[in-house]
Amino acid sequence: MPRYSTAFGMDVHLRSTTVCALDAETGEAVTRRFRGNPWGEVAEWMSGFPGPSLAAYESGYLGFAPQRELSGLGVDCVVAARMAKAILSHDVTPVWVPSPEIEGLRDLAAAHDAATARLAAAKQRLLAFLARRGYVYGGTTPAGNPRKYWTYGFLRWLDGIHPADDGGIRALAALRNEVEAADETREALLAEYRAAVAAGPLSAEAEALQSIKGCGFALAAAFASEVGDFSRFRSGRQVTAYFGLAPKQRSSADSVRLGGISGAGNALVRKLAVEGSWCYAQAGHQPKLMPKGSGVPLEIRMHGRKGSERLLRRREEMIARGMPQAKANAATAAELVRWLWALGTMCREGAE
Repeated sequence: MPRYSTAFGMDVHLRSTTVCALDAETGEAVTRRFRGNPWGEVAEWMSGFPGPSLAAYESGYLGFAPQRELSGLGVDCVVAARMAKAILSHDVTPVWVPSPEIEGLRDLAAAHDAATARLAAAKQRLLAFLARRGYVYGGTTPAGNPRKYWTYGFLRWLDGIHPADDGGIRALAALRNEVEAADETREALLAEYRAAVAAGPLSAEAEALQSIKGCGFALAAAFASEVGDFSRFRSGRQVTAYFGLAPKQRSSADSVRLGGISGAGNALVRKLAVEGSWCYAQAGHQPKLMPKGSGVPLEIRMHGRKGSERLLRRREEMIARGMPQAKANAATAAELVRWLWALGTMCREGAE
């Protein structure tokens, strides 16, 4: 006997919702199109078909909202990759649906990343203007290193730049204002982001993840909110594949060839993990110090130190074998997300 008497496949858009009801016994399909997203009307229409039933749709522009709305109205609904026929053949793998609080953290992570990108673009436009005008911030520090941009010294040097033409003066002022505004916006958003994480359901996990080198607040918060429920992964390999850091495979007969990373899953977490892993190119073997007053348990902090040391030694071994820096860094990032998952799992298990 089929597990469900009726399967509902939904095509959900912003201005219309199309639902196909498939009868398990007769194979008869009934389709109805609704204007907009009247979830109460949709749920009432579904109730007229034999139960038990299951509704499924592919997550798109509306995200997880349809699932939450219909579930609240008593409809068994999942986010899945296949629709009605797949339901009846038991070939549906539901997508984990985050709570509104966790989805809000995901939105803040994306907003913070966008604000960071806008700030970087504004700075680049200002530097490009200076280069076109022949202004170069050169020289070296007392230690012999090239002087860095966007330091106190650079800003004081910038105060002394006075283009000869009125257009240049106005353009420079506008570009500086753009950088300052983008910086202030990003800092304000970061403060809101930190407050939301601290008050949210993943505050302990986000703090615990930062006990390993290469993981600051941005990566910890984005990773924790994307994982949400750390128990939904059974192994570190699943985590690596989920974030697109596992290598692509090409199989032919008995041979298996590995390529670059798959690039699947959440691009933001993958980018932050790769960026964070570059710290191991210059990191020392001393342990990472946590901020004073940190509530991370000693066991988790020690595990984070163990992970930092392992990642550092593994990278050193890869470089010693002649592996290119970028490839070694991608491999480091792949293992870093495994350690992050392990730390988050330890934190969750300790709280239960």
